[in-house]
Formats: sequence, structure tokens, C-alpha cells
Amino acid sequence: MSHNLNFSHRDIAVICSGDSLVIENAALRRAFDLSSGTPMTTELMGKKSGRLAAGKNEACDFSFIGMNMPGYEKVTDYRIESVGVSAIEASMFDGEKVEVRILIHEPVQQLTFERICIIYPELPVFSTVTTIKSLSVPNLYWSRRADAGNFNRHIPEFKLESRGDSLALNDMQPYKSVKFTGRTDYTNDLVDENFGFCRPTVSGNLLFCRGSDGSGLFFLQEAPPSEERRDFEAYDFRMDDNEVFSCGWGIEPHDVSDEPLKSYRHVIGLFDDDGTDGTAALKNYLKVRFPLGDAEKGSVTVNPWGCGQFPQLVNESFLKKELKASGGINATHYQIDDGWQYGRSLHELEQNNRCPGREFWSINNDLLPSGFSPLLKTARDSKVELALWIAPSANRHYKDWKEMADLIYEYHSSYGFKFVKIDYVRTRTKEAEDNLEKMLKYLREKSGGRIYFNLDTTNGQRPGYFLFLEYGNIFLENRYEFRGMPYHPESTLLNLWKLAKYMRPQSLQIEFCDPQLIVPEYYAERALHPPDEYRCDYWAAVTLFANPLVWLAPSRLQPEVKTVYAEMMSLYREYSEDIFAGEIFPIGVEPSGSAITGFQSHNKAENRGYFILYCEKAAQLSGKIDLKLVDKNRKYIVTEIKPGSGAGEICEGAFSISFQSAASWKLFRYE
Repeated sequence: MSHNLNFSHRDIAVICSGDSLVIENAALRRAFDLSSGTPMTTELMGKKSGRLAAGKNEACDFSFIGMNMPGYEKVTDYRIESVGVSAIEASMFDGEKVEVRILIHEPVQQLTFERICIIYPELPVFSTVTTIKSLSVPNLYWSRRADAGNFNRHIPEFKLESRGDSLALNDMQPYKSVKFTGRTDYTNDLVDENFGFCRPTVSGNLLFCRGSDGSGLFFLQEAPPSEERRDFEAYDFRMDDNEVFSCGWGIEPHDVSDEPLKSYRHVIGLFDDDGTDGTAALKNYLKVRFPLGDAEKGSVTVNPWGCGQFPQLVNESFLKKELKASGGINATHYQIDDGWQYGRSLHELEQNNRCPGREFWSINNDLLPSGFSPLLKTARDSKVELALWIAPSANRHYKDWKEMADLIYEYHSSYGFKFVKIDYVRTRTKEAEDNLEKMLKYLREKSGGRIYFNLDTTNGQRPGYFLFLEYGNIFLENRYEFRGMPYHPESTLLNLWKLAKYMRPQSLQIEFCDPQLIVPEYYAERALHPPDEYRCDYWAAVTLFANPLVWLAPSRLQPEVKTVYAEMMSLYREYSEDIFAGEIFPIGVEPSGSAITGFQSHNKAENRGYFILYCEKAAQLSGKIDLKLVDKNRKYIVTEIKPGSGAGEICEGAFSISFQSAASWKLFRYE
């Protein structure tokens, strides 16, 4: 069946004629052959450079594990039933885009795919999402206990994977994969960069490919971290000569039914050799893909769980003191954490596996006899917004998502809660993940975007760093000076520095703590350096290019610490919106305890920005720092904002820095 379509929107064009489909904008062109009954890429072209990034695929662009695809040695009869296109306005969930929907049916298996191609104005990025429904179930043995290559050894490897997208690369090679780890309660190793591949499969959310001239492309999987996924295959990317297959739908074989299920989004982006190794192009996409909305100004959220005694302290009197103290340190939000509810503790859900009902999440009248109402006036007088913690029903796969959503909305309407921290997340099934997303999306829509979620990634099986960011930001860590994964500003800085290479720090909450809670013996027993080898202003300075999470009880701060934190958060609120307007990159040397390191925010449209530099405890006191994306043929005037005693220039893309002492920091503006 031939299909004819000629569509244009801004710089985007979609042309379908017979068995040919072309989707393009000013930056790229992707062409497909439809003759097999499914779209098969014939070329991917960077239009500004005129470079052919990928040629004709030898097989279908996508597949699902255990389902017969075109070209298999099985009877199939794939047909494209329709090709539709629509322009979609920007929303709180995504940027302005064009979607091309290709409906594909295969009558032998009674299998239907919908292939959704997504392209944005001007961006050199192409995304795909695929849905599946079928009356036939996937044809393979379903078992993880036996190695898939052994138990299903009679089946070729390419049939034992679910491909989201694929390309036949032209004159470029994969050179780096990036795997991310959540569960920050247990690890500081959040980013694993893998260079040079000794086997044809790798894991990660990102794969970078590059040609001899330094330009290239990236694959991004908007999916959870590799180790927290449910996919059947044990890898995320497979390479075969010049072909690259981006694998993983987040759908297990037994999930397939006659109801459509949607895959993760697989993204391909082209980049030039601009000195950022493709990360500037990645961040440009993420900025459009995940709009910040009101969060683009940054936030300072107090969460008192970091004091270690919140459940024993929580009551109306204590919370009023906390709100006043939060205003005193220039916080924007105060988050009431675990302990406010009738059910009393997350322990009941996590350890006792209690099946909670609505009563569990009613307000504990013994602690808050008048509910949250008396706190509203104190919050307003203190110029602080109330925020809430809650843990939806992970052990019910969030089947009660609508009931939970209605409860959260009731608290939002009655008490003004906008930031809602979502904890105890376990997306162990596709149903659980979809139900959780239904709750998040419903509440964002119903509140007109006013409800914004803090998605905890500290433990469990969770969305991670590239999934569900349209619904909120990431609560990154739970660190304590006195137990658990111990707090140290060097560890926090390292986590943020490594993540900031590949994601936008605008979407991260980064914590600092209360120095008086340090237990020196705890650190000494573990041969760890104590965090107070750095002053507390340094602790707060680590968070200035993200969203500070004040992980303490402000009413219990020592006066001198409170004064420092108030000054630091005042500094943050003065500059955060301008810093967030640029793209933030790590600069200097990777934090190690002996590095000069930092972050840069570059506003490309205005050719100016900010950078902050940290001189770690064992670092040399001077060095030269290369900046990202600045014009090396121009000089930039540099003004020192804090401490505020110096100035300088960026020459040939570099800045010379000197510190008077180690374990210190400086904030600069350049133009």
C-alpha cells in the first residue's frame, strides 16, 4: 500500500511518497524505505555539514524479542496501514515538536506496532517511541535463571533483543558508552565511562560515536539506569561491524497482550566538534525535552530528615520553629518528611510490607491536632512554601494511583503543597512504571503545573536520571555526618561534577548538612576524612550550580552556621535564575581531594556566563582552567562575585586562577 503525505511546520518537512518517507528539519534529514512493511532507515544526514552520518540499514530499524520481523526465516506479512503527522505545541511535558505516526500490522501473529518518530524545530535530534500489541505472545523461553544465550541457544542473538532504534554508521565509530548508577545510599560511583569496547555489547543510557573530524552522534535511552531495568537482554547497545542497535523497551515478553504498551524513548543526536565531546548537543536536547517551567529559577529546599531525629521531633510547635528558621536562611521551601502521617513511618511499608490505604496517609492528629493549617500562616510570614514527602504504594504496583493522586491534590489544594517528594519507588513491573507515571502526569496536569515532584533516586528500582524528568527534579542523595553513607563535600562535589557532564544540574537537588552533627569517631573508625576539614560555606558552595537541598533542621543550627548558610542561600537566590539560563558544564580537573575543579554556566545566546572554582584541600593554589564554548579569538572580562576581591580575563579560552588558601572557592561572572 502506498502512502502520500506532504507536510511542513516551521523548518520541519515530512514527505511520504510510495515506499519512501523523509523526515527532516534545518539540521538533519532521515529517510526510510517502507517497502518491507516497516520503516527501514536508508540515510541519516547532517544538513548543515552535509555529512552522511548513517547509510542503509540491513534489517528493520526496530524489533521486539521473540516476535518475527521482516527478513526472518518465518512467515510474516507486514503492512503499513497508515502514516500520520501532527504538530504539537510546547507543553509542561515537552517542547514544540512534530510526531510522525506509522501504524504497522502483521496478520500472521496478529501483531500491531505503532512507530512514533519525533523531531523538533532546528534541533539535530531524532527520537523514536514504539508501541506493541499482539494476540500472539513472544516465541522464546522466558527465563533469566538460565543464560539467554544457552537456554535459547537455538535462537540467533539478534532475535533475543528488543531494539528501539538502529543505524548503519558511515565513517564513524562508537568510542564511549556511559552507564549511570542510582541507589546513592550505597555508592559514590554514579557515572561509569567506558572507552574502547572489547566486546560487541555495552550497557548504559548513552553511547557516543565519532568520526575522524571530531563530529559525531549520540544515542540516548530515556530509561532507568541499566542495573534497574526489567529488559530481558543483559545489555543496552549491541554493535555489529558498522551497525549499532539501541536496545531495551522496558517491556518483558510476558507483558505483551492485546492492549498497547509503549517503549522507552530512543534518541539520536548529531553534534559538531565544539570542544564539549557532544555533551552540548545533548544538553540542548534535554533543555527542550524537559522544560523546567517555574523551576528554572532554582529552589532552596529544607528537608529536616537530615537532622537524624525528625520522626521524634515532628509536631506543630517544632514545625513552626523550623519554618521561621527556614525563612531565616533564605530557603524557598520546607519539606515535611516521613512522620507526619497517621501510618507514622516508611518502615511500615518497607520492612513490614504493609498494604496501605487512605487512612495510612491521613494526618496524624496526635502530632498535628489542627492538621497543616496552623503552619500555613507561619510559612507565609516566613516567605517559605510548604512541601511534602510521601511514598505511594510500591508494593501494590501503584494500582491505587488515582486514589493517591486525589489525596495529594487534596493536600495541595488545602495547604498549598507544591513540591512533593516521592520516595520508596520500586518500578518492578511495566504496570508499576506506567501507573506511577499516570499519577505524576495527572497531578501535574490537574494542578496546572504547580505541583512539581522531587523524585528520590537514593534506593530501590527507580526512574533514574533520564526518565520522568518532565514531572520534576531528582533528589540525589541521603548523606549523614553520623551514619549510613557519610557526608563529605568532596564526595558530593564528585557526584555532581560527573553527572553534570551528561545531564543538566538544573534537574538535581544537591545537599549540604549541619556541621554540629559530625561524629568524629564515626569517621575515624572508618579511616575517613571528616567533612569539617572544609568550612561550612564550602559545603553550601558545592550546591550553587544546582538546587541546594538543606539537609538539616534549621531551627537547631548554631547561630554562626545559620549566618553563613543564610548568606550563601542569599547569594544563590540572587544569581540562580541567571546561572540556570545557561548550560552548565563541569570544568577543571575531576574532583579527587587535590584538584582545582568547578562548574561553568554558558549562555550561548548572550555569549556570557558564570563559573565557580573550588580549590580542594590538597590542591595546588594556582592553575589554568579551560572554559567551554567561549570564543577563543576573543577576550572576556571576568568579575569575581564572591569573595569579590578580584578580576581578570579569559584569554584563548582559558582563565588563570590563584587561591590564597586550599579548601576554598570563588564565584565569577564573565562577559
